[in-house]
Amino acid sequence: MNITSVNTYDAALPGGHYSQAVVVGNIIFVSGQLPVKPLTGDKLEDDISEQTLQALNNVLNIVKAAGGDITTIARTTIYTVDVKHWEEINRVYASFFGPVKPARSILTVAGLHHGFLVEIEAVAFTL
Repeated sequence: MNITSVNTYDAALPGGHYSQAVVVGNIIFVSGQLPVKPLTGDKLEDDISEQTLQALNNVLNIVKAAGGDITTIARTTIYTVDVKHWEEINRVYASFFGPVKPARSILTVAGLHHGFLVEIEAVAFTL
């Protein structure tokens, strides 16, 4: 089975030796996405709402580049630096996905790169 790397300018470019996603068969594995704007590389450092939305948009744009859409996102893992952000992350997440409800885990971690408050990775499938 082939592994295909996915990279798109519609999401933040990788900051290290990894692909934005890889596709194995029809499964899309999206690398952890930080709240970084595509093309400009601007880092959102203000509030958890903006950071969460940007990370989710990066995930979705990568899924689309790999041949999926919002309905094909099967699982997400969210990393945050403080459990106090859970309620706002959940609010933004619910608004973003609407009736689509991927399986999800939220983990509190000691820190994230560049001092970000949230990072999101996903597993999806192609259409």
